[in-house]
Amino acid sequence: MKLIKPEWIEHGPKESLSSLHINPEGIRVAIAGKYNAVDCIRIFRLASILDENYQKQSRLLCRIDTQCPLCVRFSYTSDVLAVASRQSVLLYHLTATNPNVTNQPVQSSSSFGDFPETWRLRSSLSSGHVADILDIAWSPSNDHYLASCSIDNHICIYAWPSATLVTTLRGHTGLVKGLAWDPTGLLLTSQSSDGTVKVWSSTSWQCEQTIKEPFDGCAESTSFLRLDWSPDGTMFTTAHAKNNTFPVAACVIRGASTVDAEFVGHRREVTCARFLQRILLINGRRRCLLAIGSKDRTLSLWLTSPRQPLCVVNDFFASGILDMSWCLNDDNGLITLGICSPDGACAFIIFNKDELGTPLTRPEMAKFYSDMYKVNMSIPTKAITNGTLMTNGNGHSHHVPPSTTVKATLANQTERRLGDGRRCIKPLCIDTHAAAPPSTTATTISKAPSPSRPTTVSTSVPAPSSNSSSVRPMPTIPIDPKPTKGVIRSSTSSITLPSSISSTALFPPVKLQPNLIRKINNEYELRTEKSDQLYILSCINEKTKLAQWKNVFQSPLLAIQATKNFIAIVTLNETQHCSELFVLQRQSGLRLYSNIVLTQTLAGLYISENANNIQRATISLIYITGLLTVFEITRHSMICPIIDVNISHLLPPHASIVDIFTLNHINSDTVCLITSTGHLYGFDNVLKHWTCLFHKHDFVSDFALPPELTSSGPLSTLTKSYCTTMNDDIYQKNLYSSSNRELLVSAYLETQIHRSRVLHSSREYYFWLTSFVRFLASSSLDDKSLKLKSILDHIAEHVHSTPTNSTTSFMPLKTKDEYQNLLNECLTILRNHDDASTLVQHYEQT
Repeated sequence: MKLIKPEWIEHGPKESLSSLHINPEGIRVAIAGKYNAVDCIRIFRLASILDENYQKQSRLLCRIDTQCPLCVRFSYTSDVLAVASRQSVLLYHLTATNPNVTNQPVQSSSSFGDFPETWRLRSSLSSGHVADILDIAWSPSNDHYLASCSIDNHICIYAWPSATLVTTLRGHTGLVKGLAWDPTGLLLTSQSSDGTVKVWSSTSWQCEQTIKEPFDGCAESTSFLRLDWSPDGTMFTTAHAKNNTFPVAACVIRGASTVDAEFVGHRREVTCARFLQRILLINGRRRCLLAIGSKDRTLSLWLTSPRQPLCVVNDFFASGILDMSWCLNDDNGLITLGICSPDGACAFIIFNKDELGTPLTRPEMAKFYSDMYKVNMSIPTKAITNGTLMTNGNGHSHHVPPSTTVKATLANQTERRLGDGRRCIKPLCIDTHAAAPPSTTATTISKAPSPSRPTTVSTSVPAPSSNSSSVRPMPTIPIDPKPTKGVIRSSTSSITLPSSISSTALFPPVKLQPNLIRKINNEYELRTEKSDQLYILSCINEKTKLAQWKNVFQSPLLAIQATKNFIAIVTLNETQHCSELFVLQRQSGLRLYSNIVLTQTLAGLYISENANNIQRATISLIYITGLLTVFEITRHSMICPIIDVNISHLLPPHASIVDIFTLNHINSDTVCLITSTGHLYGFDNVLKHWTCLFHKHDFVSDFALPPELTSSGPLSTLTKSYCTTMNDDIYQKNLYSSSNRELLVSAYLETQIHRSRVLHSSREYYFWLTSFVRFLASSSLDDKSLKLKSILDHIAEHVHSTPTNSTTSFMPLKTKDEYQNLLNECLTILRNHDDASTLVQHYEQT
């Protein structure tokens, strides 16, 4: 990691910068502000900033004088620079390059004269706003739209390249200070001084969401509120939100109406949030890189999924941070972040290849958007009109030389609460002013820079990983979650997120309610109340209306579920920003186990008792990321058979979870899950995956189960208890009248055999396998001999070999005698069928 603060670009302490943007190819950087008392835009060659040995004569590419440029943005697909100037958007086109012109000084005081590049004003979009424009944004991928927002409270949408006004979005009642498109261009997000963030649809131009809570009461003390979407499109991060009285950057999940998490640690208002517009692959996980700038002169870098602070740069400017821009060089893998401040200075941070992870390529990003959002997108590329991307004066690809570094203190990121209630976060810090004691990372301190050379600070930051000792991930902060009433709803968005993005919110979080009430079999009632900053849980007898017992908690209760013998409680620890699970005895209210800290934000809590043993219960926790954790409890023991297993793929949009329970039987226990779509899933402990044990559209044959299996077989118990109410009778009638009915029966019997295997039910496995042999022997299927031979071969292999007793075995039968009895039963069945006599003779002889 290398930090550069080129003094030869600075505008001076009495002059200011308002915006900075790096073009997508990483060739140019445009800086807008006041220079030598003149409002102007200066375009520099980025390579000359990153490489101090670059030819000084080729640094400044062009200068454009214009009135009050508050924002500059390069287009994605063409060499067009959009400039917010007063109430107009000016569009400058690159019309010519002059490679022979290399002697224009950086301190050029006029836009007249020869420059290496010629930019001409071709369009002026002035038909929409009546007051100064604060922010502009091109729609990603194709530049189809250009959006602008103004202090007139409106947002204007212009079509490109026709440069015509499409519509004006009205709804904000205050100055609109920031805009951001999602990566697909389907949504536009705006943030205003009226204390709201609005999400607009680019298909209907209607407001789809208005988010208020984290922005209520935010003072109008920031000139800009520059927010941004993550490159995977699953969330956006806003500027200038508040948690109580402390400034934060709020993270909002796509399709949600509340804040999912907050980025904390800044002492003053957050003014700008910028994502690197490529997904990073780090230790096999897809993560996003976020930069947050604040008025406290501090820049913080974060990784998402999960939220993890990477580093903080303190006191890098004399004033706050107004704008930032990322760039990824596909040729050499360098990642660059440009930053500007109203004090007239700008800075750049460079990450070497693979220092942060491996970015997805442009084709991989295009495929990701296609798979995730079902839209055809291409990551824009265009011909480079000014030589090779990031070249030096001789045409050779530029190389960032190794530089000296400062000694920095590398410490584990910690978070604590001060005496006045403020949160204090201490991630990996880079002190640019004072040397720190030596650390495990090799660092050196450079000499003071001369006025002609940029200030450079470099330090080696380890690539983030789960084993890194320098950075510790922070838990998700559950803020204003959604209510649940025993059923977890899947995302209402029409977009189904892939399971690879397992750390993004797929389910709404549980909402914190002031008073919770739960009834237990109409005999007892659990009530919560707050008293003296404590939270009291009371168990009330419904007959006497008296409290049987009370228990106290120091954190508010988020969710309660109970059976006749156990109570499961999840509390929200607001100090540590985490949730905790408590298990209580229902009769006395005593805590049975130490509180368990949950790994993520809670979306649902379930508890079910064992049908055969009420002294056992199953507690299930569903997180907003679609992960499930299950605890099996008794009064004296507690185990966790399932830890953070993904269930999001089991629920299509608008589906819900009906119940989660443990099926206890002689051989083993199986965690089962029922959905509103008519599926019953069981967790295969051998394969560590979910398998479908029943579906309402399954073909069900009329095989009569023997009485002993009807009463005790786990598969038959499931069918009798749950599946009879879920079956689709009309669909079944259609299957029974099908011309392929024999094939359906064959598939049904095979399915029952393997479901018995998943449930480790040896008796049901024996029954269904012999039923399958009996059916094949009497059927008219052409391949029945082939199937029968394969079944008998399979059984004979286990008869003549040593069956394993390992828990990883796929077969419910464990001994040779069991397989021998099964083989004998199959041969007895086949002796009654003349066409199977050859098979019988073969296996009787062997």
